[in-house]
Amino acid sequence: MPEAGPGPAGRPAGRAGPDEGSFSGTWYVMPTTFAPDGSLDLASQRSLTEAVVTWGADGLTVLGVMGEASALDTDERAAVIRAVVAAAAGTPVAVGASSSALHTTVALVRQAAACGADAVMVAAPPLLRAVDSLPVFFAGVADQGGLPLILQDEPAATGVLLPVSVMVECLRAARVSTVKLEDPPTPAKISALLSRAPGSSVFGGLGGVASYFEMRRGAVGTMTGFSYPEVLRQVRISLAAGDQAAAYTTFAHYLPLISFEAQPGVGLGIRKELLRRRGVITDGFARVGAAPSAQIRGELSEVLGALALRPSADPLPMNSPAGIGSLCQM
Repeated sequence: MPEAGPGPAGRPAGRAGPDEGSFSGTWYVMPTTFAPDGSLDLASQRSLTEAVVTWGADGLTVLGVMGEASALDTDERAAVIRAVVAAAAGTPVAVGASSSALHTTVALVRQAAACGADAVMVAAPPLLRAVDSLPVFFAGVADQGGLPLILQDEPAATGVLLPVSVMVECLRAARVSTVKLEDPPTPAKISALLSRAPGSSVFGGLGGVASYFEMRRGAVGTMTGFSYPEVLRQVRISLAAGDQAAAYTTFAHYLPLISFEAQPGVGLGIRKELLRRRGVITDGFARVGAAPSAQIRGELSEVLGALALRPSADPLPMNSPAGIGSLCQM
């Protein structure tokens, strides 16, 4: 039988992406993995992807800010996307495709499509002053790129403050409904957005530090790189089951680790160190940001010890609200 050719927008035949409106759940933001010499480590990229899927991730996001996209060349971007798509084995993959102009953003979207991605995540062009021009920008990305679009509201990375009124116009212009909202205080902005655009699917980010409150306000899930996505998944599942007390207990128990990992400047290094300890990547090298010092690594061990966590590639036993109890006894 002859091999099938590429499907729509460059996606391989037989790999159908989800409908744009169906994005929800616990999505994991993938770091890009490197060898100690700074070259790509695609074997670790694949093993990390496979592990995250076993941890219960509903989707994967690659080449976001924490994926060090700005430090990769075009060929490296393609290699990372292909490695994750192949190892994800059908789990949806979204690719960060933000840049400073429509032309280059569309090119990144088309590259993602050609590499088999299911969606792209795009933020406002950095340092843009005329936010009223954003609806036209996002409409252009959606019309010319050929993949479902997740609008990212991330002022810390872009320097662009996106009012809810403008965000609503961007969603309408691009005919999309999914937002990753990272403009703190995020719970309040989620409420404001959903009051204006009640059909929106909103993900929380920022490492998960406000995830419980975001989902209480109507977020459909999280999209973060916290190294134990099982925790955020359990919070979401408990809330969906109406067990608010169990959700908060899980969130509060792990908040010290969530907060420790989310430290500005060194957070990526801590995250990679923890993934190395979980045995799913070989080295914690990062091209962007500082590596955690010996003192910080010791403090990480202190936090893990207080939570009775022994890092492992195995999923945490959190398939029920009672899982937190069994974990504390490990």
